[in-house]
Amino acid sequence: RDPRDGKLPEYDYYNDNCNLNRTQFAPRHLAKYAQQCLDFQHEQIAGLDYLISPSVLFDDFQDSWSQVSLAMADAAVEHHAQLDDPAPLLITVAVGEAALRNADAMNEFLDALSMLEVDGFYVLISRSSPNYRLAVDPDTMAAQMYFTHVLSVINEYEVFSGYSDWIGALLSAAANLHVACGWHQSLRAFSLGRFLPTSGGRRPRRRYSSAPLLSNPLIVPELEDIFLAGELEAVLTGTAYDGLLSDGPADGHEDWTDEISCLAHWASLNSVIESLDPTTPTKRRITTLSRQTDNAEKLYMRLQGEGVNFDSQTGPGHLPTWKEAIELFEELVK
Repeated sequence: RDPRDGKLPEYDYYNDNCNLNRTQFAPRHLAKYAQQCLDFQHEQIAGLDYLISPSVLFDDFQDSWSQVSLAMADAAVEHHAQLDDPAPLLITVAVGEAALRNADAMNEFLDALSMLEVDGFYVLISRSSPNYRLAVDPDTMAAQMYFTHVLSVINEYEVFSGYSDWIGALLSAAANLHVACGWHQSLRAFSLGRFLPTSGGRRPRRRYSSAPLLSNPLIVPELEDIFLAGELEAVLTGTAYDGLLSDGPADGHEDWTDEISCLAHWASLNSVIESLDPTTPTKRRITTLSRQTDNAEKLYMRLQGEGVNFDSQTGPGHLPTWKEAIELFEELVK
């Protein structure tokens, strides 16, 4: 079956390499892949702030593919040093979330990464489920927080965490890093499932990204019920777009376009992440996020006490998991 690869086939570099199989990752091939990837970015895409190395997804820090990943990183560093005035290099690390549960193997891999003479890392955590969730297993989230903490705080690399969305708040509390998500609430979690063919589906229901709730309640009926309960101001983030909903989310529902929803989502995420000042110690940022999580739980309890019902995807179920992940992370960095 053909992959769902969007506009990638428009690029020669992708077409030249999209049909690689397991036999084409011998050491002699890796330098060529790194060279082609970096040359494509350096020569054909103007104004890049960073060059990003190619890599492979692996599921265990001690399997053969993790070693291929490290070898490709070495090849990228070597070729980057030969380029004429290149942008800084980020090494891609793409790893399955199950690997994060093996602490010893993860620490060995971190030691190997810390030996690289490179500007930073682009980290992707592949989720076991293709469905987006506000929280995953707390041990996994704590380990991801620790992984980025070691790279950014301990080893002082620049770190970019792709496909982060709300979990970016946890990562920003633990590490000095940049987090990313896509347009229109897409690219919120990385999974190979999103590249498989799809038969389509219904249009997503409109949502509002609430920093006080640390989640995305549905505009109708959830945000409307919050409005009718007289609690809308407590839930709104304070973005430039909130006025469209302030007289009643049901009335402003049609004006809440995909573009506005996206910009408001980014603004909400940014407001939470900016409160976790990277110039302050990690312990203080963790305390700030813990307080925000407690406040979100209390606000949910108040709303539910006033008769507001939430869907399982938009309710407070993720918050206890976040709190447990924070506690586990604090144990890891003692």
